[in-house]
Amino acid sequence: KETMSDDEDEEFQFSNLMDRLGAKKVLDDESDVKQLWLQLRKDEPHLLSNFEEFLVRIFSQLQEADNEKNELECALKKKIAAYDEEIQHLYEEMEQQIKKEKEQFLLKDTERFQSYSQELECKLLSKEQELEQLVQKQKRLEQQCTELLSGKEETKVENTKLKLTNQELLRDLERTSHELSLAQQQLQVLQEEASKLHEEKEMEVYRVTETLQREKSGLLKQLDFLR
Repeated sequence: KETMSDDEDEEFQFSNLMDRLGAKKVLDDESDVKQLWLQLRKDEPHLLSNFEEFLVRIFSQLQEADNEKNELECALKKKIAAYDEEIQHLYEEMEQQIKKEKEQFLLKDTERFQSYSQELECKLLSKEQELEQLVQKQKRLEQQCTELLSGKEETKVENTKLKLTNQELLRDLERTSHELSLAQQQLQVLQEEASKLHEEKEMEVYRVTETLQREKSGLLKQLDFLR
């Protein structure tokens, strides 16, 4: 009983000492300090008070250091939060600016290509009408030529004249067909250029966005390093 009472008294005194020093706030394990305190209490009791004063100074310094660490962590968290907010604000402004410029660019390109496309379509329509007229005229001449050939009053002069006229119409028809084909090719090339330009702008926007993401990732890594 006496041994158990001594052990309980030692435990009580050590616990009170640790509470007064606030050791639980800065130490996760008190076993090493407790072992040294018990050894001094048993073998060198005259040094126990010096050891306790030493512990007071040590734990006081540790508590001050812990307080300073907490204050620095709090200040750093505030700075990081403010920096994150500023980065987010800049990132949102950049996204809005990119979106605005993209919309303006696409609008201008769309208007320009639509205007040029409409102009080509008008030319194509005009060429098609001209071609149709030439075809109808050729049919009429062919009919007249057939009628003249089958008629009894047919003459070689008129026949020759009709043939020449028919040849001229054929040349005009061929020329108009060629011009119509060129106009169609130009329209197709224009449409391909418009599609390619649109894809390039999409890729440019994607590259700018990817660059911003990498910069943001780099900033976040720096913030993690600061933490």
